[in-house]
Amino acid sequence: MSELEHHETTSSDGTPLAYFRRGSGPALVVTHGSIATKEQWIPASEALAEHVTLYVYDRRGRGGSGDAADYSLAQEVADIAAMREVAGPGAHLLGHSFGALATLAYVREHGLGGGTLIAYEPPLAVQGPVAGERLPGYRELVDAGDLDAALEYALVNFVRVPAEAIPFIRETPIWGASVPLTPTWVRELAEIDALGSDLSPYADIHDPTHLIAGTATTSFLYQSAHDLARIIPDAEITDIDGADHFAHLADPQGFARVVVDALDTAAVAR
Repeated sequence: MSELEHHETTSSDGTPLAYFRRGSGPALVVTHGSIATKEQWIPASEALAEHVTLYVYDRRGRGGSGDAADYSLAQEVADIAAMREVAGPGAHLLGHSFGALATLAYVREHGLGGGTLIAYEPPLAVQGPVAGERLPGYRELVDAGDLDAALEYALVNFVRVPAEAIPFIRETPIWGASVPLTPTWVRELAEIDALGSDLSPYADIHDPTHLIAGTATTSFLYQSAHDLARIIPDAEITDIDGADHFAHLADPQGFARVVVDALDTAAVAR
């Protein structure tokens, strides 16, 4: 098993970005989702490291990375650019959830220059605003410091997890790791809704693109992936049977196989 090498780089606005490097082979930069850190990707990295060199970073505002007073999706794009400089020319991108939106934005602006984009369940507003009028209620819980209640509120109202599933999620390691990160979700939800429901700009993406969705995930996440697969020219999509929004944690080896197959398919098509 390859070891984790911990490093740090700096984004264009001076924000430090902590990341780990692992494995050998073609470079793959991983951009994690909301209320998460790079640590969430350690299980999947064990399997992926047999095929690629992983660069998994903490997105700004969490983990070992810094933050700035101002925030926008454009800053996330700049952070990905900084990580691709570290990873080298032609590095592939893998983004999960909000991280998938950030990678899509990056590719629209910069292109990949030989790499492949893998987007796992980007949360687009395909069934109406993701947060909408419920965002103030979430912000109030965060501002009051009731982060535990904020996480439950967000999972039910934004991710649309059934309320009866919350007690089971509370028993998983995801809950304890996610609660302290709930404040960062406020600004990300605002950015998601600001993107709107028009997906036609994604037709400008001409780099190899592969979408991933779980058949047991929330309906708007499943629809987001499939709508994008129809809009992005020549995009491929893989459904993971029985998986939800956290397939990389529930079955890291199975998820890694999907990623490696996607990269191999794109390489053959070039």
